Amino acid sequence: MADILGIGISALLANRSGLDVTGHNIANVNTAGYSRQRLDTTNAVGAVTSYGYAGNGVTVRGVERLSDKFVFAREIAGAASYSRIETFTTEAKRSDALLSDATTGLGTPLTSFFDSLSVMATTPSSSATRQTVLSAADALAGRFNDLQSQLDDDEHSINSRVTQTVTEINNYAGTIAQLNERIAQAIGSSGGKIPNDLVDQRDQAVRDLADRVSVTTVEQDNGALNVFVANGQSLVVGTKATQLGTAPNEFDSGRVEVTVPGGAVISGQVGGGSLGGLLDARREVLDPAREKLGRIAISLSEAVNAQQAQGVDQNGNFGQPLFAPLAGTAPASYRNTGSAAVTVGFSDATQLDGRAYQLSYNGSAWSLTDAASGSSVPFTGSGTTADPFVAKGLSLSVTPGAAAGDKFLVQPGRRAAGQLQVALSNPSQLAAAAPIKASATVGNLGSGTITAGEVVDVANPNLRTPAQIQFTSASTYTINGSGSYAYTAGSDISVNGWKVAISGAPSSGDSFNVGPTGANSGDDRNARLLSGIASKTLLDGGLNTLTAANGQLVQQVGSSAQTAQLQLDAQTSLQAQTITERNALSGVNLDEEAADLLRYQQAYQAAAQIISVASTVFDSLLAATRN
Repeated sequence: MADILGIGISALLANRSGLDVTGHNIANVNTAGYSRQRLDTTNAVGAVTSYGYAGNGVTVRGVERLSDKFVFAREIAGAASYSRIETFTTEAKRSDALLSDATTGLGTPLTSFFDSLSVMATTPSSSATRQTVLSAADALAGRFNDLQSQLDDDEHSINSRVTQTVTEINNYAGTIAQLNERIAQAIGSSGGKIPNDLVDQRDQAVRDLADRVSVTTVEQDNGALNVFVANGQSLVVGTKATQLGTAPNEFDSGRVEVTVPGGAVISGQVGGGSLGGLLDARREVLDPAREKLGRIAISLSEAVNAQQAQGVDQNGNFGQPLFAPLAGTAPASYRNTGSAAVTVGFSDATQLDGRAYQLSYNGSAWSLTDAASGSSVPFTGSGTTADPFVAKGLSLSVTPGAAAGDKFLVQPGRRAAGQLQVALSNPSQLAAAAPIKASATVGNLGSGTITAGEVVDVANPNLRTPAQIQFTSASTYTINGSGSYAYTAGSDISVNGWKVAISGAPSSGDSFNVGPTGANSGDDRNARLLSGIASKTLLDGGLNTLTAANGQLVQQVGSSAQTAQLQLDAQTSLQAQTITERNALSGVNLDEEAADLLRYQQAYQAAAQIISVASTVFDSLLAATRN
């Protein structure tokens, strides 16, 4: 039978619960990850009477947490994408600013160096202009070194942040596993009721986790949430959390890689979040920038030193290297059991392509593969110092002692910019002059003229041996009194590693002399060739000059930064939309809660009045019974 007192009490309790839920919402208006709760009530099943069913008041079915699993899935996906591109953008902009700024980039000192060579070519005997060349070379080498150091520091920073982020990921995974246990216990002990606040805490932990790495989630029947990183690696299963780890790179102990239990490296598979952004920035910005910078340093050093060797200095000696010779790196795997080492030289710097290669030994033969794709790379040679392996512009020599399974990572330019140093200290050692000079004998009767002479083979032992070209007739000539050669005006005459060209109409008996350039000659021919290196296409298979290659480097990094910023702008907008969607569903609106507070308060007071009326009626009934 319907009971007005029971109805009043049910109303009183229900509206008191409504006040509690509303107060809880208001109290957590600023709590991160909190989802608004709502009292779920229904009318109690009525009692049958002679006149039909009479109401029995209200029943509280539970407290509902206002959320949507699809919105939550978009939240964590968006958080991972936003955090990844934000981190990547920050790192790319840092590299872009370093390489493109006039005060820190390579452009200004590179231009200044070649300008100084041009000035030396106009005044090759000037000690001041020669000293300017050395100073400009020092400044250029210093800039290469500084850029290498800054980029290496950026990697060290990334390595530290990778380690820190992995620790944070493990902490959040542990928190999620603990909350899974508490949620499962709470559901089991309450007959299936959801502990809303614990679920909120767990979802917030998942959001924080997604800020650091891309994750997917699968809910279990008992309320626990399984979490997987993007490559499918389980991070949390029920109440157990898997701990990610960090380990040194196989070939570089200073480079941090992300691992799973058992030691497998997953750095290349991790995506999203700040961890993905850090690893992507290291792989897509820092590594290519250092390799390209190193190739520019290698090409500069190789070309300048080669041209120095083609000339003679103020002492009349062949030019010595202006820059200390550079070498690539080939670190051994820490798993190697043999004692072999690899030296990386350059057979043709124009063929360097910026890629890394793996040199492996199977116990009987060596193989070379592209480190990124794994594709086989053909090479020649036997790997000895006298007969090195030659491939892709590289010259690789291997010392004895390799064991089966040993491997080396060949990185042609990764560290080269930091190695660049000026090897000369005396400006007189700059080889501004050509090693040979040609001249017509005074008293020649014909109109023949001879070019100054050009070195073809600087290693020829007779290069600087004096030679005379004697015309035995207007159409024939001998060299050092031997042979008889037909004369063709303008054609090259090559001997002893040099070549000259005679034009005009020499007369019989005319002679021309080719001999060594002496000390303090004032000759500028090699200085002009040194200066001309600026316009030679020395990189990327003969496509780019040094300046163009530097411009390409700046453009590549700048483009990465610009593209990342555009992606960040788009992701920021998407993230804002998702947050707005969540707030509309789950966020606490104080105006709405204030209205609910007033509504429940008034209903509570009315319920109390029902109880008061029921009491009065009951008292009247008792009084009537007594009478």
